[in-house]
Amino acid sequence: MTVKTVGVHSDEAQRGYRDRGHWPQYTLGERVRHWAAQRPDAIAVVDGTDGRRVTYRQLAEDSARVAAWLVARGVQPGDGISVQLPNRYETVVMDVAALSVGACLNPLLPNYRRNELEHFLRVSEARVFVTPSTYRRFDHAALAEQLCAELGGTIAHLVVDHDGHEFGGIPFADALAHEPLIIFPPAQPDQVSELIFTSGTESLPKAVMHTEETVNHSVEATLSHLGLGDDDVVWMPSPVGHSTGFNFGVRLALVAGVPVVLQDIWQPAEAARLIEENRCTYTLAASTFLADLLRAAREDGRDVSSMRTFGCGGGPVAAELVREAAAHGIHVLRIYGSTEGLIISWNQADAPQDKREETDGLPPQHTEVAVWDEQGRELPAGEVGELMVRGPNVCVGFFDDPERTAATFTPDGWLRSGDLGFVDDDGYVTVSGRKKETIIRGGLNIAPREIEDLLAGMPGVREVAVIGVQDIRLGEIVGVCLVPEPGESPTLADVVDYLAAKQLAKYKLPQYIQVLSELPRTPTGKIRKTELASSINIERNQSA
Repeated sequence: MTVKTVGVHSDEAQRGYRDRGHWPQYTLGERVRHWAAQRPDAIAVVDGTDGRRVTYRQLAEDSARVAAWLVARGVQPGDGISVQLPNRYETVVMDVAALSVGACLNPLLPNYRRNELEHFLRVSEARVFVTPSTYRRFDHAALAEQLCAELGGTIAHLVVDHDGHEFGGIPFADALAHEPLIIFPPAQPDQVSELIFTSGTESLPKAVMHTEETVNHSVEATLSHLGLGDDDVVWMPSPVGHSTGFNFGVRLALVAGVPVVLQDIWQPAEAARLIEENRCTYTLAASTFLADLLRAAREDGRDVSSMRTFGCGGGPVAAELVREAAAHGIHVLRIYGSTEGLIISWNQADAPQDKREETDGLPPQHTEVAVWDEQGRELPAGEVGELMVRGPNVCVGFFDDPERTAATFTPDGWLRSGDLGFVDDDGYVTVSGRKKETIIRGGLNIAPREIEDLLAGMPGVREVAVIGVQDIRLGEIVGVCLVPEPGESPTLADVVDYLAAKQLAKYKLPQYIQVLSELPRTPTGKIRKTELASSINIERNQSA
């Protein structure tokens, strides 16, 4: 797994990024040790589950102890370490330790099971697999032991135990008992340090490779773009087993030397309490988290006005939600990003109100965004096409997948995002939807995002997703899946009348509706549209 930055960034681009200082030449482990020396008693991590408040001195020592255990186990720079842990302090320790010895960190969501995990462990060439003993009533330790045995018995299984449950594997306490590592392997910021799996729309998950250079650039650009500084406190409810929670929660806080407040299980009332008590100022999470938080703050009388920067991405962000948050003192800043490109555009607090409500912001420094048509020609401002991204924030390819890498990146370093959108005359980016989510009704293309944005403002509608529904005559028709507000029961006719009043073109009007109690979502808050489409099409076929 010891792979340098090759393939998607040309030699000239690599030299330019380094020579101009766009690629920081440090690792996350070095930043933690830096802050432990500069401000040892400053709080690094607040564990929202048990209230632990851990200083940078303690984090540096604990991660150095686990790093020593990794070295004693024979872990070398570039070796894979798969970490499937919830949002807890031990997860931060493990991640920092892995990066401190130059390993390739593979963060994993706690809800992955056998099928995904076997694939991830094989591809990442894991030397160490870190799990809880049990978590949310699932026996992670037992599954991990089976997988490690089936994969040849060469993977060390490290278990973080919170409940005294009997388990196989090596207790995390054993790793913490080592004498702290004093001499660390030489930093290699251009080596692949993160391997993050993302399924996207393909059947096999992509193994996205990032280096400390690419990720730390995006973090530093975010800090600068949003004006974050020493007084900020990061709150992270998004899973740290994914790029969003780890890189723009944990990593961002530790690079800046500020606290990160971790929330594990999503409970809106608990979120409002953590923000109020810790005076949290920044987060990045899906709009679902924001809507729930505002409702809880209103019901419980919590003061969440310290949250001046709430980055929202991963789906539509209703203008009404932005305005409601502003009434609580929260600046909602729409964002566009991906695992491959990290932060691609992000609004700023001083942006005009219409830009903050209607666009996904400006690209941060040194990031280029263009819009291309199907023939690879750049389109003028305002025209919709595929969003293309290039810059020091872009990953270095997909591991052991040259065909997919070649199909996703151009020879001169442009990332094909797979997203549709446009850039306006002022450079603001607006995402219209996924290319593969485009509904083709009788030969006419329809962007679900346009309809979702309109329906987000419909009275009585709490959440909405627009998908293509199979149709014998037209190929596809527009389907609406919505969650109503309590006591409301909107019909298809209600939805059509509302959209018609908004002057939506007739061919874009929905012809199918499904009212649900909740929308299926990923742990990071994204709607599982493929799951919705599958269930609807099965239902329609059975009733046909």
